[in-house]
Amino acid sequence: MDRFVTRSVDNNASVSQPPKKKIKYNIRQYHEDYLKMGFSCTGDTNNPLPWCVVCGEKLSNEAMVPSKLKRHLFTKHSHLIDKNITYFQRLLNSQNKQSKNMTTIVKISDKSQEASYVVAELVAKTMKPHTICEQLILPACREIVKIFFGIEAEQEILKFPLSDNTISRRINDMSEDIEQQVLNKLRDSRMFALQVDESTDISGKAQLLVFVRMVVDDDIIENFFCCKTLPETTRGEDVFKVLDDHLLSVNLSWDNCIGICTDGAPSMTGSIKGFISLVKKKNSKIIFTHCFLHREALVAKSLVSDLQNILDQVVKVINFIKSRPLKSRLFEKICEEMDAGYSRLILYSAHLNKLNSNMQGRDENILTSSDKIMAFIEKLNLWKTKINQGNLIMFSRIALLVADNNILSLIVESITLLK
Repeated sequence: MDRFVTRSVDNNASVSQPPKKKIKYNIRQYHEDYLKMGFSCTGDTNNPLPWCVVCGEKLSNEAMVPSKLKRHLFTKHSHLIDKNITYFQRLLNSQNKQSKNMTTIVKISDKSQEASYVVAELVAKTMKPHTICEQLILPACREIVKIFFGIEAEQEILKFPLSDNTISRRINDMSEDIEQQVLNKLRDSRMFALQVDESTDISGKAQLLVFVRMVVDDDIIENFFCCKTLPETTRGEDVFKVLDDHLLSVNLSWDNCIGICTDGAPSMTGSIKGFISLVKKKNSKIIFTHCFLHREALVAKSLVSDLQNILDQVVKVINFIKSRPLKSRLFEKICEEMDAGYSRLILYSAHLNKLNSNMQGRDENILTSSDKIMAFIEKLNLWKTKINQGNLIMFSRIALLVADNNILSLIVESITLLK
C-alpha cells in the first residue's frame, strides 16, 4: 500500500547530487607516418588538424588516429591505396610551392603600402571621391612612368593598392590613428577645454562639432575632437547627452574639463535645460565663454537704419536673380551688353573681413584676438577722424562720387555703432 500513498516532500531540503566529472580532452599530435595515408598537419601545436594533401580537406583533432585517416583514404581516394609515401610527399611539396608562390604574388611591399596611404591622405585632404584613384590617378601615373622609365616600371605601378574600398579603409585607419593620438594626449594632459557648436550639413542633418585644447609639453595645442550627429532636436539636453556619451566612451571625465566655449545660443545658455546648466551639474568649476567670432559677427551685422534698408533691397535683388537659372543667364547677357567688369553675381562681399579672418586659426587664442580687436578699434577711430576732415581715401569707391554731408554722417554713424 505504500506505493499508493502520497507523501509530502520538503522543497527546502537539500538533495545531495553526485559531483559532475570533468571530461578531459586529450589533444592528439601529428606523426610523420600519417603521410603514408595522405595526411599532413595544419594549425598550431595546441590544436593540430589533419589535412589531406590530395583533396585539401581538414578533419578535426579527434580524427588524428590511423584508423580514421585510413577510412578517409579508402572511402574518398580508393585509387591511391597502393601509392607509397614518396607519392604523397611530392603532392605535399607541390602544395607548399604553390602556396609560397601565391604569397609572393599577393604580398604587397612596404613601399607600395606607404604610397597607398600617401595617396589616400591626398584624396581625403582634397575631399575628392575615392574612385578618383582608379579612374584618374593610377592611369596618369602609369602613362608618366611608362614614358620616363619604360614598360617594366609601368608594371610596378599596377601593384599599388588604389581601389575604391582600399582608399576608404586607408582613410578610416588614418582617422582612427589620429583620434587615438589625440585621446592619448588628452589623458596625459589631465586638463582640457572644449569649443562646442551645432551646425547643419548640406543634407539637412544637425551636426555637433567639438574642438579641444590641451597643454602638451608646455604648449597649448588645438585639435578636432569629434563630430556627432544629433538624432532629432538640437536642444541643450540633446547636445549634452551626445557629448556626455562620447566622453564616457573614450574614458574622459568632466572633472578634467576646465573651460567650454559656445556660440551663446539659447539652447546653450539656458538656465534650466541649457547645455551649460547641465554641464555645471557635472562640474561646477568649468569656466564658460562666448565665442569671439560669434560676437564679432553679431556686431558686424549692426547697421544704421538707412544702410540696413539699402542692404535689404540688395539682398532681395540677388535672391530674385539667383532664384532660377534663366534669370541668371539673362543677367549675364545684360552685363555683357553693358561691358560690365563682371558678368555674374558675386554672392560675397568683395572686401574681405580681415579682422574675422585674422581671428581664426589653430594658434589663435583670447589674448591675440583681444589685441587684434583693440587694433581694429584704433583703426576705426582713425577713419572717423579722417572722414570728419573730408578725407575718404580709405573708401575709394565713395571718393569717386560727390559725397554730401548726409553720406558722410551715415559713415560716421556706422563707424560709431561698430565701436
